[in-house]
Amino acid sequence: MALFPMFVDLKDRDCLVIGGGEVALRKIEQLVKFSPRLCVIAPIIHGDIRAMALIYPIELIEREYRMNDLENRFLVIGALDILEEQKNIYRTCMEAKIPVNCVDSPELCSFIFPALIVEGDLCLGINTAGRAPAVSSALRKYLSGWIPQGIGGLIDQVDSIRKSEPVGKARQEKIIGICRRFFERIGNPKV
Repeated sequence: MALFPMFVDLKDRDCLVIGGGEVALRKIEQLVKFSPRLCVIAPIIHGDIRAMALIYPIELIEREYRMNDLENRFLVIGALDILEEQKNIYRTCMEAKIPVNCVDSPELCSFIFPALIVEGDLCLGINTAGRAPAVSSALRKYLSGWIPQGIGGLIDQVDSIRKSEPVGKARQEKIIGICRRFFERIGNPKV
């Protein structure tokens, strides 16, 4: 069954990634785009994660994780290969009502980490209910070529109208007209 795509504000939220390898790196590369307070706990931390911690606010803790590391987190990513540890993380997060994603184990996830297209404030998330992440990734690459140049300007223009004009039918029709003309002007994208 398809999953409901709920977009969440991660800005300044306390998020934890357990694991410090290639898979953790891919998740962190996506998470930092949304400005969380990020903590990574792993005995060995990938060099690229270390480099990212020099640019983004990422706390690195080099040790095995402990169950109390999960306390008071807004979101947890379990990016480790040991299934029994993933189960422990999942169980603890579910009891504490913390959203959790244990990578490559959809049955141990309360949410799916989608394939993302991020262009400024535009964000598209693609998922296959955890059944075929490679399909989501391939579709992300395909659809990225279809995002029109100038979409950020359109978002800014519509936002300005929403902030400056009174709510109502006239404002809504104006916004719809601006969007319609934008997409008519760009026509079919070249991929």
